[in-house]
Amino acid sequence: MKRSALLFLLISSAACINLKFISKRNSVDGCIDWSVDLKKYRVLAGEPVRVKCALFYSYIRTNYSMAQSAKLRLIWYKNKGDSEEPIIFSGHRLSKEDDSIWFRSAELQDNGFYTCVLRNSTYCMKVSMSLTVEDNDDGLCFNSKIRHLEKAEITKSKTITCPDIDDYLAPYKQPLMTWYKECQKKTWRSSVVVNTTSVWIPEVEEEDGGNYTCELTYGSRVVRRTTELKVTALLTTRPPKVLFPTERHPSLIDIQLGMPLSLDCRAFFGYSGESRPIIYWMKGEKFVEELKGHIRESEVRVLREYLGEKEVQLSLTFDAVEEGDMGNYTCYVENHIGRGHASAILQKRDLYRLELAGGLGAILLLLGFLTAIYRCYNVEIMLCYRRHFGSDEAEDDNKEYDAYLSYTKVDPESLHRSTSEEEQFALEVLPDVLEKHYGYKLFIPDRDLIPSSIYIEDLARSVEQSRRLVIVLTPEFVAKRGWSIFQLETRLHGMLVAGEIKVIMIECPDLQSVINYQEVEALKHTIKLLSVVKWRGPKSNQLDSKFWKQVLYEMPAKRKESLSRRQVLDSGEQGLFGDLQAVSTIAMTTTSASLAPAHAHAEIPDFNQTNPQMRHLCRSYEYEMPPSPVQMGTLGGRHMYCNIPMTLLNGQVGQNNAVGKGKPDVHLNSTFVPLSGRELTSDIW
Repeated sequence: MKRSALLFLLISSAACINLKFISKRNSVDGCIDWSVDLKKYRVLAGEPVRVKCALFYSYIRTNYSMAQSAKLRLIWYKNKGDSEEPIIFSGHRLSKEDDSIWFRSAELQDNGFYTCVLRNSTYCMKVSMSLTVEDNDDGLCFNSKIRHLEKAEITKSKTITCPDIDDYLAPYKQPLMTWYKECQKKTWRSSVVVNTTSVWIPEVEEEDGGNYTCELTYGSRVVRRTTELKVTALLTTRPPKVLFPTERHPSLIDIQLGMPLSLDCRAFFGYSGESRPIIYWMKGEKFVEELKGHIRESEVRVLREYLGEKEVQLSLTFDAVEEGDMGNYTCYVENHIGRGHASAILQKRDLYRLELAGGLGAILLLLGFLTAIYRCYNVEIMLCYRRHFGSDEAEDDNKEYDAYLSYTKVDPESLHRSTSEEEQFALEVLPDVLEKHYGYKLFIPDRDLIPSSIYIEDLARSVEQSRRLVIVLTPEFVAKRGWSIFQLETRLHGMLVAGEIKVIMIECPDLQSVINYQEVEALKHTIKLLSVVKWRGPKSNQLDSKFWKQVLYEMPAKRKESLSRRQVLDSGEQGLFGDLQAVSTIAMTTTSASLAPAHAHAEIPDFNQTNPQMRHLCRSYEYEMPPSPVQMGTLGGRHMYCNIPMTLLNGQVGQNNAVGKGKPDVHLNSTFVPLSGRELTSDIW
């Protein structure tokens, strides 16, 4: 008897020490009711589960064996509505084992509350436990309502354990367990360690979030527990930040009286656990609830969220702005670390300033539109202005030529090969269009300059007498460094550096693959007045292409850019561009023989055939030659410009010239003799 009394006193004195549920219900029939325990039992249908009486684990300082020794009985009930019915244990699916109820296979009908009562004739205490039984979600191995939740900060380590399985583990025996992610077996990355009862992630990544399911074999059945891992950002160490209005300076907002208004406050909240963002508006020292009824706060709206970090918005709405609403409004944001704020000042709109701003905006928009048009069509606009209002550049500069044309020279050793597109453009198309269609006067060294002892001086003088220097950069021109004369000759180099003549470089495609192209880039940096025009192949040869507009824009201004059809056409010749006709490129003159130096030596090629009706091809045009007793050689079908020394055109050769061995004499009264190979391949251009 003394032992029972001592046990009762021990139970009564310790009843409130380790409570999980603070409030208890009134005693009924002298029985202390601790209501429902905080621990909840959750299980999938068909799985075993053990429901323990919580009195022995949380409410009294004794165990089941000591209670039996004190002649206390443990009785189980199931709650059905407001009543409690005693449980009849069948022993097959449901059985009582010491302080617990064992469900060998839980079913949906087992959902509910189970009450355990510990009593004798003078003492009674009871508590209830909840049991939830659910089926799997469709197509899944778990039910989303009964899974556990774990959180992990990104870049930190995390251990995921298999929860509530202690009742199914046998001592000194390794459990048989399999881990799944999203109900699928997973190939874990090398850094993740998977143990029997846990998964350890040393450095959490964003993709580690998801559902982890552990499956334990227990006899003929399995026990499954699912844990949802939620990956979050690192816990913030800073208070939230107001994005709008600006924190440092109040935002001035012009409003019109009588109009509705929505004043938005946007703020960023770092991850701070489960706390909700705290954000609110105030006017001075007053909260919005203390202001007039036409001013209200909206609900807090989450604009975007990432790993627990949020950008939220709270709007302050005015049904119709009144005079008394003018003033300073402050938006406050808070978390457990600190508080931030930013202000907006409402002021009446200045209509004059608004109209002025609108006018300036329209002007800026118009200027931007005109600038865009000019950038796209500046060449066409300038050509139109030059054609109608511009002056003739050649009126007062006392120069003879509009442009000096430098391009690839003719190589007699390669006369047999076909002409490339670049060479045809440089030798035929460019000079034809500039001279015959646009009426420019060009100086072409290979056509207009007579080789002599002062050849370089004549060439420099010709450049000085030209308003433009046009250099056609074909691949062959670049490979042979055709511009070298302008670097080597001091006078010509000085003209380029000092800007005495404007240079137009016409670049053909695929020049960067030529080995000497870097020298071209270096040359560009030495020229003071330089314009570069891109020739993009045969499509640029069309007269309406942008290429010709750019070339014409860089060439000297002329009041009359096109010649009449009568000036252009030469009867009997076929044109290159339909209505654009060609004229002969060589004017046969009867210049006095005294113009040629007496010491000039003419190297005459071998002549092996006689042709009374000789045709000489110069720049793709055929000329009927008068009968001549001279045996003349031909250069074949190669198209070229010709240097024709005046002494040869007049049929005169110096009396002391020595003719090469084995070469026949040449009749000196011939009206035309072709150039020698040396003259054709001169390095001076």
